[in-house]
Amino acid sequence: MKRLNAVIIKEFKHILRDPRSLAIVFLMPLVQIFIFGHVLSFDLKKIETMIIDYDETALSRELAEQFASSHYYQIIYSAEEETDGRPDPSWAEELLRAGKIKQFIIIPRGFSRNFAHNPPATVGITIDGSDSNIANRIYQYNERLLSNFTLSKTGISNPMSIHIKMFFNPEISSPYFIIPGLVAVLMMMISALLTSLSVAREKEAGSIHLLFISPLSSSEIILGKTIPYVVVALLDGMIILAFARFWFGVPFQGSLSILFVFSLIYIICGLSLGIVISTIAPTQKVAMLVALLATLLPSIFLSGFIFPLESLSSFLRGFSYLVPATYFLRIIRGVTLKGATWSYFLTESILLVGISFFLLVIASLKFQRLRRLGR
Repeated sequence: MKRLNAVIIKEFKHILRDPRSLAIVFLMPLVQIFIFGHVLSFDLKKIETMIIDYDETALSRELAEQFASSHYYQIIYSAEEETDGRPDPSWAEELLRAGKIKQFIIIPRGFSRNFAHNPPATVGITIDGSDSNIANRIYQYNERLLSNFTLSKTGISNPMSIHIKMFFNPEISSPYFIIPGLVAVLMMMISALLTSLSVAREKEAGSIHLLFISPLSSSEIILGKTIPYVVVALLDGMIILAFARFWFGVPFQGSLSILFVFSLIYIICGLSLGIVISTIAPTQKVAMLVALLATLLPSIFLSGFIFPLESLSSFLRGFSYLVPATYFLRIIRGVTLKGATWSYFLTESILLVGISFFLLVIASLKFQRLRRLGR
């Protein structure tokens, strides 16, 4: 027992002398349960909805008010394209393609006259089906609201004929939604991993001192270490996209050149993140671990890949705007499933370029500091 106690005491001393490991052991579970507790939710809030009321009666306005008063919906009003004071359905389709709304509802003429009669009153609902999880939830919310509305008016739960159309993914096929998201996650992870080892490898090999004494500036070294991996990551991304298209049959409605340019911007963003990690990490193993944690978890849980951003708390939703995959997911799903063009993603592309530039500047400054310290 004395020998065993000596070993136990020795290990406790090692543990207490490593406060960083203790912090990881005790703080990481709390951080994860905090994030997952907010993220693991399929509830939707403020579903962007446009209502086109052709009936313009007290009953149709009351139905529209039911949607507006529910905290699940956010009614979008637009005067940019109107017909007789009402939004034009073709403009509503463009908003759906741009991701500005999740659905639009058409209340046709004669709705009030045919309500609870035979033939029954009809309501047309067009839902963005590119995200199958969100589309199914919207369908359930709509069904519940319309059923409660008709029950309160007639005592019958279903006196209406509801025509539902799923845009961009008529079969609500999960692979069409999941595979483009996986492509975005994998491209970010691979890009960051590629460059996360570059400077760390030089540190371990001791060859980093040759870079320190070279006439190259810090920014030139960082760019020189990033550009070769752009080609490798881009080829890898093209292989992943081709595999998703031809093996899983994911439809491709948009332009290949548009997706190529946006993928290049996204890959540069991932490579820039990796080079920042490489300048901070002391070894290749640490760099690889940090790169996986910094890309995989945020890209899966905080980008809208699986869980809708609308279900996140305001704090985590604000943090999701710092995750590059948040923007590329909109781009890749918009191009492949919706056939969206350049104009729909100007904001996302500007933000990705800004994040890449910021990360490259940080990497240059960190490398310059390493150079000044000589290690």
